[in-house]
Amino acid sequence: MTSKNNQINLKYDWEFNSLGIYDYRKPGPHDAYFNYIRLNDSHSEGDIVEAGVFRGKSLLATALLLKEIDSPKKVYGFDSFSGFPPIYHQNDHMSKFDQLFESGDIHREHYESIKKNLAIKHYLQTEDVNASTISSSGNFSNTSKQVLNKKIELLGLDNIVLVEGNFSDTMNEEQFPMKIFASMFDCDLFESYITTFNFVWPRLIKGGLCYLDEYWSLKFPGAKIACDQFLADHQHRMIMSPLKPGDQFERWSVVKL
Repeated sequence: MTSKNNQINLKYDWEFNSLGIYDYRKPGPHDAYFNYIRLNDSHSEGDIVEAGVFRGKSLLATALLLKEIDSPKKVYGFDSFSGFPPIYHQNDHMSKFDQLFESGDIHREHYESIKKNLAIKHYLQTEDVNASTISSSGNFSNTSKQVLNKKIELLGLDNIVLVEGNFSDTMNEEQFPMKIFASMFDCDLFESYITTFNFVWPRLIKGGLCYLDEYWSLKFPGAKIACDQFLADHQHRMIMSPLKPGDQFERWSVVKL
């Protein structure tokens, strides 16, 4: 799997699937993020931050892409590696979707998809449907830093820095790159988004991009609420990825002005 100059060369779909890696070579929901890296890496300062690593699906893809384009950048992956925190913010409650619709912050088609998804979950689950049960991954406690490190070693990736712990403890100057070029927000919850914004935004270069994985989510209302609250006081431009047939929902990124 390793070619000359220690650059990784995964060629086949089954390799990506077997390793649980997002296939950045093919069109997909994260096109805006990976295309931004491809187009801007060579003339932009800073490293990359991913908030919410889980099993490394997009983190490993980012590191592989950086190797592919001969980038010296590193990708910092922040995660507790123990799942969601035990206490949730009120903005993560499913009822917040009703308020977002009533205030006009989400449109009817999206709201109907949210309600349909909730109805399916309620029908299939015996437990309460909330932030810790709405995802197919539950509360994300079925992660493993050990397995992720084995994948990193197998692929020969020396451009990943894993930062373990709660965001409120680890997102500080000692652990964080001083300049950030791009960031993947994949941390689902209101307080996680707010904490990540507070640390990423001051270090994000002008023109830097944050990919907001849950901004238009069917499951986590706190992510959109956090984004809208934070960005209301900061110069930015929102970008919606072009919709393709079969897309589950809209995908959004924000660029710092």
